[in-house]
Amino acid sequence: MAQHGIEAIVFDVYGTLFGFNRLAERARAIVGDLPLLDRWRAKQLEHSFLRTILGEYVDFWQVTEEALDAACAQLELELTSEEREHLLHGWLELEAFPDVYPALVGFRERSVRLAILSNGSPAMLEALLGAVGMRSVFEAVLSADAVQRYKPSPAVYALAPAALVLRPERILFCSSNGFDVAGALRFGFRVCWVNRGTAKLDALGMQPHYSVHSLLELLEQL
Repeated sequence: MAQHGIEAIVFDVYGTLFGFNRLAERARAIVGDLPLLDRWRAKQLEHSFLRTILGEYVDFWQVTEEALDAACAQLELELTSEEREHLLHGWLELEAFPDVYPALVGFRERSVRLAILSNGSPAMLEALLGAVGMRSVFEAVLSADAVQRYKPSPAVYALAPAALVLRPERILFCSSNGFDVAGALRFGFRVCWVNRGTAKLDALGMQPHYSVHSLLELLEQL
């Protein structure tokens, strides 16, 4: 990939490498058709943004716990302690999208350095990657916890060039989240939007360098 000026690929985790279908099944088994997961994920992001703006950091596990409680309050749901723990533990047992592992193998075969950059806490990331046997694929697993801010704060993106000892423009950052795409572009990364559905991108006037439906598609383009 040297001809593209890319020496390393850095991946977001939630929604990019790992989907939420398994977690959605857990939620449906407990609350039926109520949109608990959608509210939960929205509150999770909202709380991470607000805590960064306000300078009131707690790690992403606590953000996720508080977001679940807020979502339940909005929907007037009362979970048992067992149901709550079962849902929370689902974040440690998410399922990787089927294209992820073969694409990662393909990138490694081309001697591209691979890393993770996520809002997830170190314990969450290590548990998730370890459960699916992917930890050894990545040279570095970088968490926003190191700077006690959340994406799209530039301080989080700065972790990757510092850890990899590369200029930002030599790093391709991959995410399925629009706010993450915008933040990474503003920071100076090469950016790939992994649009696994039919979403429209709000990149705040900036366009990603690549837009794909799967990581195998990105492998082909590079």
